[in-house]
Amino acid sequence: MTLNRIFYSCLAALLLVVGCVKESPADLLSQSKSLIQERKYSDAITVLRQLMDKYPESELAAEGQYMLGDTYIAFNKNFERALNEYRVVVQNYPETRFAINAQFMIGYVYANFVQDYNQARMEYERFLELYSTEADSGLVQSVKFELENLGRDLNEIPQLKHISS
Repeated sequence: MTLNRIFYSCLAALLLVVGCVKESPADLLSQSKSLIQERKYSDAITVLRQLMDKYPESELAAEGQYMLGDTYIAFNKNFERALNEYRVVVQNYPETRFAINAQFMIGYVYANFVQDYNQARMEYERFLELYSTEADSGLVQSVKFELENLGRDLNEIPQLKHISS
């Protein structure tokens, strides 16, 4: 009987310790970055979802949400899912630098992957409307360059002609 009592006491203590271990938002974000570096995208998405589900109000939530968009592109070129994740960043975390980058990426994905130039134009114009005074000047210039050259072949763009040669 004492062996059973000791066994169950140890088991109860172990379950208590395991149940009390919590991963912080920083731990989850760090873990997801490591998984992405290891190209374990599916696992990274799972960890990022845990971050978003457990800590949507965390300061790191905007970054985690943004990383979901990037990961869907890297993992399986799922542009629709990536666009949805970027939109969540813009909607839920509009005052962050990740919202600025997410709005840029929405236009970029439409222009360079989906080839929906009308939607790309609308998204880039939205970027300029919302973030032109807050965004890095290089990013603003990139948006203006993209708008000027939407749908054009690299050979038609003098600044990029050397890339396609």
